[in-house]
Amino acid sequence: MTVRAKFGVILVATLLVTSGMSAVVGATAVSDTGTTSAESLSQDTQTNQTTEASATVTFSDQPSNGSAVVVNATNVSEGGFVVIFAQNGTLLGNSTYLEPGDHENVTVTLNTSIGRSQVLVAVPHQDTNDNQRFDFNATAARQAATTAQNASNVSVTDGPYVRGRLPVSAVSFVTVSGDDRRRNASE
Repeated sequence: MTVRAKFGVILVATLLVTSGMSAVVGATAVSDTGTTSAESLSQDTQTNQTTEASATVTFSDQPSNGSAVVVNATNVSEGGFVVIFAQNGTLLGNSTYLEPGDHENVTVTLNTSIGRSQVLVAVPHQDTNDNQRFDFNATAARQAATTAQNASNVSVTDGPYVRGRLPVSAVSFVTVSGDDRRRNASE
């Protein structure tokens, strides 16, 4: 459902409740014989069966050797990938293609190892060209995003799943084994 459609539903519901029309909406028809029938109020309406692509992701704080991380859970309604970004937006790695549905403990091998403990971001991405290969170009996406007002206006190959106006995402503090700075800071 688009943002405008959601707003329209909320507006109509608010108007129904505040104007007292809610009693009319739930009414049953009375026939000439005085009997009531819910069937006489029914209408042939076409429902919009299209659903928007949706995703969820859970990415907990974790230790890592710096070359891979594990995304706890994700659901990608149309299939796709889980992509790991550094906090500064650098794309670090992506999962293999994930079929539509729920997935747990998704290991993502990083294209570039991380040598220090840091915050990472997991973002589910769609497979918009249906080739089951991750073809997202982060540079092109950044350029497109600078001219758009929100993420839902950006059209890039294998772009992120979007909720509202922002990409679906989760953050994790990844502690890299052998990173003495984290250990020294806590002592």
